[in-house]
Amino acid sequence: MKKAVLLFSMTVLILSSLPAMAKPGNKHSIDFPVTDGIIVSPAIQLSSKHDDNIFLQDKIAVKSSWITELAPSLQIGTQQGVNYYTAKYTLKAGRYHSSRNDDYVDHLFNIDTHTEFNHRNKLNIKFDYLKLHENRGSGISDGTGRVSSTPDEYNDTELFGSYTYGGDTAIGRIQLDASHFDRKYTNHRDKTRVFDRDEDEFGATFFYRVMPKTFLLFEARYKDISYDNTPLRVSKLDGDEQTYQAGITWEATAKTTGIAKLGKTYKDFDASEFKDDDFTSWELGVEWSPLTYSIFKIKSSSEPIASTGSSTFIKEKVLDLSWRHNWSDRVQSNIRTRFSNRDYISSLRDDDIEEYLFGMEYRFQRTIAFGAEYTYETRDSNIRGLDYTDNIIMFAVKIGM
Repeated sequence: MKKAVLLFSMTVLILSSLPAMAKPGNKHSIDFPVTDGIIVSPAIQLSSKHDDNIFLQDKIAVKSSWITELAPSLQIGTQQGVNYYTAKYTLKAGRYHSSRNDDYVDHLFNIDTHTEFNHRNKLNIKFDYLKLHENRGSGISDGTGRVSSTPDEYNDTELFGSYTYGGDTAIGRIQLDASHFDRKYTNHRDKTRVFDRDEDEFGATFFYRVMPKTFLLFEARYKDISYDNTPLRVSKLDGDEQTYQAGITWEATAKTTGIAKLGKTYKDFDASEFKDDDFTSWELGVEWSPLTYSIFKIKSSSEPIASTGSSTFIKEKVLDLSWRHNWSDRVQSNIRTRFSNRDYISSLRDDDIEEYLFGMEYRFQRTIAFGAEYTYETRDSNIRGLDYTDNIIMFAVKIGM
């Protein structure tokens, strides 16, 4: 918490030293100009939800609870033309009315900057410092029998930067990016310390224009993964991932945009006892807006994710479909369906997860809204005892969001 406060204070000083700029108003935010060009935007959300399976268990040991969460946030930002600089702090405090051991307090601090030195040179920098928790029965306690008396807590630190050379309409442009990610668990260290890890990733993407708003792309990525703590006589899961993909990005009309990439990912381990692997990987994202107030989105991906303890890593395939529609200036609906398959490599486990969401929002005025949402999730696993169904009904009031 002290680190987050210190980082936020330093960011305020840095932003205050920038030349005066004007920040375009978000139509739902509450903006307070504190100095020339510096805008402070507070917001808050109060939600109450009923979860009928808080530990994501099979038919035995299912427990339900009402959960109340208070989430205030404060953003400070400034913008000049296309350049912007923002810092945001969010506090999330949750109370489980039927399981007080699962109460939590999360802290999220984010910095996001975008600078265009000229039409050919652009720089993006993002920084996240997060103090979060994993609900019991999820994360590293998912399906392992290692469920503790309280949620596992961890700190995530991530720094990301990308540099683009070439104009938006140039025949060719190149994007270079790099990131560092660090996860450290902070409690239950007897079982969580082995999951502490660092990830360093580097990527390069070349875009070649074939039509005014259509580009072919060629991408190469490298990620180095290092686990900090491993018990004696147990090999680490240290290794690297290499991904090579080709694809296309387009904006066919003002109504349709998309990106599609397909290629190969190679997963290599430093320890000889773990089998290296390679598989087809892809990324798809399409957005279609037949009307200015109605948006359909399709997302799909195939990629490796970190092990939660029962495998060397997980191959995850995802298909995500959503539709957001504004029925009027005050009423909005949101429908989402998500299908995923998780193949636990070096383990027999294979899971299929389905999620269905329906939400409605009514805006009393520009800055105040009331929302209701229903989520149904089910997991079908080939390991006995890991199936579950979960129903969540949530009501929320949002101010300045």
